[in-house]
Formats: sequence, C-alpha cells, structure tokens
Amino acid sequence: MSSRRSERLVNLVIALLVTDRPLTRAELREAIEDYRGKSDQSFERTFERDKDELRNQGIDVRAVTIDSYFGNEVGYRIPRSDFELPPVQFSQAEADALGMAARVWRDQVLDESSASALTKLRAAGVEPDIEAGVSTQVTSGPDQTGFPELWRATLSGTPVRFDYRETAVRHVEPWRMVLRRGHWYLLGFDRDRQDPRVFRLSRISSKVAEDGPAGSVLRPGPEVVQQHLQRLEPPPASPVTALVAHDRTVRLPGRAEAAQPPESLPDRVQIPGDFVVETLTVAGMDQMVTSLLQASGRAILLGPPQVRRAMADRLEQIAVRPWSHSPEVPR
Repeated sequence: MSSRRSERLVNLVIALLVTDRPLTRAELREAIEDYRGKSDQSFERTFERDKDELRNQGIDVRAVTIDSYFGNEVGYRIPRSDFELPPVQFSQAEADALGMAARVWRDQVLDESSASALTKLRAAGVEPDIEAGVSTQVTSGPDQTGFPELWRATLSGTPVRFDYRETAVRHVEPWRMVLRRGHWYLLGFDRDRQDPRVFRLSRISSKVAEDGPAGSVLRPGPEVVQQHLQRLEPPPASPVTALVAHDRTVRLPGRAEAAQPPESLPDRVQIPGDFVVETLTVAGMDQMVTSLLQASGRAILLGPPQVRRAMADRLEQIAVRPWSHSPEVPR
C-alpha cells in the first residue's frame, strides 16, 4: 500500500470517528484532500475501494440513511464504541503488582518508562499502590554493580567485559538479566570458558565496558535460555502449612481451608473484623514468606512459630540490604 493511500485511509478513519453525525459523500470529498481533485467517477471508485479496505481490516464503516434538502441521502460514520479497545480494568491485586514493578525499575535507565506506564494506568482510572509489599527497586549500590551498562548491552546485543570476584577479566555475550531472591544476575556466553554462565552482579568488581559492536551477540531461543536459568532455582522444597488471616480480596497461592483463630494471638497482633482465617499450604517456605510479604498489610501470619521465624529472618535481611528508599513517586 502506497504512503499516499495510507494517509488517505487514516484521514478517512479520523473524519468518520470524530464526527457527531453521519457524513455524506460530498462532505467527505470536501474534507479529505486526496478526494478533492478527483473527477466524480474517480472519486466514487476510490471511495468504494477505501470503504472496502477499512471493512476488510475489521473497521465498521456504517452507512446510515439521512434526511437532506434533496431527499434521502446516505451518510457514513464509524461508531467509537466499536472501534476503540475496551477500557483497561485491573483488580486491586493486579494494580498493586504493577505498582511494585514500577518500584523495581526506579532507576536512571528505566525511570522514565515506569513513570509513563503509571501515568497511563492512572489515566485509565487505576490507582496502583506503589508502596505495597517490600521495596525491591534497582539501585546503584554495591549489589547492583554495572546494572545500567549491562541492561543496555543486553538490549543492544553488545559484548561486554568486567572483573569478576576480583580474580579475572570476563568477556561475556549478554543474553538476559533476571532478578532472583533480591539479587540481579546476568546470563550470557562466557567467551573465556566457551560456555554459558550466570554472573551475580554483586560479584562484579570493576566497571562494565563494551567489548564489541552492538548487534553482534547471537541469543539462543527462549527454551535454551530458560534451561540455563534453572540453575538459579532452589531445590524442591517440602510443603509448608501456616495459619493466616487476610483480607477477603487477597488471593494467596496454594491450598486454603477455613479455620478458627487461635485462642491466644502473638504479641501486638490483632485480626481486623473483615479478615478471614485460613490454613494455607504452599510448596515451600520461600513461597510462603514471599506471598505473605507481597500481600503487605492485607495478610497476617498467625503461626506456627517456625514460619514466623522464617518471616522475621527475611525481614531482617531486607532491612540491612542497601535499597534506595526514595520517597518520590512518579506521577
């Protein structure tokens, strides 16, 4: 399709969308520049082809009979409700998850994109709780050495080099960056070892430098990448059961069964009247602690003691981690 025809079709769609009444052929011929210089026959042929093209693309160009000074005429319009996408709808849990994702990307490299995404959500009537859950945003602290450079190199397919564990210079073709249990990792092809390797960013001991032209990295398929990332996964864990009180709107993973609150609650713990109490069974301790932290103040861990200890240990680890706690919120 020529650029001239594409421009004409776009102008026709805009004219039929923004009008508050059906437009006649004469009005469309006057409104759209590419129609004006055509003869009557040429205009009729072109207009019919354009209508057919839009309808073939799924755009509902409706013909409506209208009264005019010269009798009945045919007018055309595109109903906005049929053309536009449905409004964005998220549950509160989904909106909170998007807000937490924006916190992860609060960094110089990615802050503009996350702020734009939050602005679009708010424009659609969704107010994500960006303070929900635990702070996991990317920083430039010691645990995130070289993050911006590695992120850009991964996107552009640029080889890199860096000192790793202060012992040797590594030359790597970056494939993917992943976040696992609070730490960032780089998966790539190690040119020195001639083998795919995973590098933890906190163990990089120098600046990251480009080591080749952009676009020279050949990434394997998603299945191969996922296979190499499996080495970051912990071994299978034993199922864990806990007594949990939570807001009815919270959806926790695992198997849940209704339960009664204990006769005596842990110190300084109170169960709100609109909370439900359940026994929750999940695949392992890590999943239990993570899911309850993600629920933030909408879930309370009541027991048993070993699960509460695991929760306390995780919170202590988070408290000493060098996260950036900027109070600024992208709007």
